[in-house]
Amino acid sequence: MAEIEDTPPTTQPLPTLPSTRPLPAQATPATLPDPADLRPAGPTRRWTWLLAGITAGAGTAALVLGLVANLVTPATTAAPAPTATATPASSDPASPTTAPYTTLVAGCALLRPETVDRYAKGAACTEHKPVGGTTLANGSWSSREPGLTEMLVMVMLSPFADRIYQQTLSSDRTMAATAGMKTTDDRAVPDLGEKATLLYTTASGFGHVDLVVLQRNALLTIRYEAHTLSGYTLKDIPPADAEAAATACAQDALATLTTS
Repeated sequence: MAEIEDTPPTTQPLPTLPSTRPLPAQATPATLPDPADLRPAGPTRRWTWLLAGITAGAGTAALVLGLVANLVTPATTAAPAPTATATPASSDPASPTTAPYTTLVAGCALLRPETVDRYAKGAACTEHKPVGGTTLANGSWSSREPGLTEMLVMVMLSPFADRIYQQTLSSDRTMAATAGMKTTDDRAVPDLGEKATLLYTTASGFGHVDLVVLQRNALLTIRYEAHTLSGYTLKDIPPADAEAAATACAQDALATLTTS
């Protein structure tokens, strides 16, 4: 009988598993995108940049529009309760002397050519379109003959015009003090609209007039500044001349208001 060899079977090698293939490396940008590139392009971006400047009265225009936005909600929820007092005939909303204004002319049509020629000779007008559905006419005139003249006229129609009038004056005074400017004149102007206040503010020897006028539901804001050449330097015009120019601008703008 043959001997049976007691030898364990040869161990077969286990099959080799396929090696795991590494994932391709992801491209990493060298730098993050410029946040400025994430802002919307076109008119929206340009308008944001324009409102950022507080030069030549842009701050006043932005301030007035901001006050309108802040007053819409409170005024709606805090409507005054009706009273039993009889309404005088003179305050009848249908009366021609008290009816609210409803339409405005274009911004560059707020001033008569005679006024522009007298107080900003050779000035070119730029019209600023309203935003956010605000009933607004806004024009600015700039001239460099013979020195530098800037006139800005804005008219806004709002049921909150009286409240915005008060807050605009308060904010103008605060802004002047915060910016280190000096207000040399702050007074009411008679016979101009229902209410009118003039502020004359100076900084580094140069001044400008801000005139705020209320007429029914219309709010007018006017800024005027002018400098003449004295040799090779600019010289500020007298405050009385600046007041006359701002007053003439306000009278022209008031004359354009209509109720239909």
